[in-house]
Amino acid sequence: MIILLVFQIQFLYSQVADSNFIIVRNQQIDNYVVQHNTIALDSFYAEDFVFSHGSGRVEGKKGWFTSVEKGNFLSRLHDSVTVEFHPGLAIVRGKLSVQKKGEEIIDSYHLFYVRIFALRKNSWQLISHITTREYHDPS
Repeated sequence: MIILLVFQIQFLYSQVADSNFIIVRNQQIDNYVVQHNTIALDSFYAEDFVFSHGSGRVEGKKGWFTSVEKGNFLSRLHDSVTVEFHPGLAIVRGKLSVQKKGEEIIDSYHLFYVRIFALRKNSWQLISHITTREYHDPS
């Protein structure tokens, strides 16, 4: 009985540690987006990455990186993040609050998303971002 309890505690601890790693990586990705650091982002995104925007536009890694390089993001901050694990996959749900510099104003918007990370070559890589809902703050 004690061995089973110890195993369960170790399993739960490893799940929490893995969840924390994914949550930190998830935010680090968007920190690099704000910094236009596609070199650092390259290993975080899978080659077959797909970004499904709230507008309906869909682009791959190359297209997204072009947007990152041209982007005027001031901040991209996550909250309400949850992680669900499956063998070799982590499904992340959360809210991303974005501030982006426009020509005359700062656009603030929030999007709810599902992101999928895959464990590839011993590294968690982002393979999909799906915006499920988006709203903009009044100007």
